[in-house]
Amino acid sequence: MALHDSRISLSQRRSIYLDAPVDHIVVGVVRGVRGLRGELRVEVTTEFLQRFDPGATLFISGIKREVLKSSKDRKGMLLFLQGINSREDAEACKGMELSVPECDSLEKPEGKHFHYELIGLKTYDEDGEYLGELSEIIETGANDVYAIALDGYKDILLPVIPEVITNIDLKNSKMEVKIPTGLER
Repeated sequence: MALHDSRISLSQRRSIYLDAPVDHIVVGVVRGVRGLRGELRVEVTTEFLQRFDPGATLFISGIKREVLKSSKDRKGMLLFLQGINSREDAEACKGMELSVPECDSLEKPEGKHFHYELIGLKTYDEDGEYLGELSEIIETGANDVYAIALDGYKDILLPVIPEVITNIDLKNSKMEVKIPTGLER
């Protein structure tokens, strides 16, 4: 099971969002503004909402900002950040990522992984044959689904269940899977 500290897939990140420093984890994206005093509407990309508590530190385009005030919104969070004091300031932030340094990662339960740790893992079947790279994590109601970009082929979608995902080795950047019967490569 993966914890998301960024729902943004690798392909989306490469094509759209490039303003967070490389050693940072994206925790939100500014989607709009509210009011005249610089309040930001933020699409949350983390399960850890305490990252937006007043007093917390976030980075926007690599600039450190303190969260002054936060509240939940129907589509995410509403934030006031230090140094963003007008609607014009807030408008200039639209589309920008909010991030935290990777070293500030929250503790995770044993056997759980953040999405950013998994994207790009080299994937092998039970016979040791290379399949491709984990390119996207799709969140569904029952369990997540990993999209593996097969070399020279389409993606293969694998449910994140112990019978299919048999081993994740972050140190060696690899994952071992058992392809379910009937699922074509």
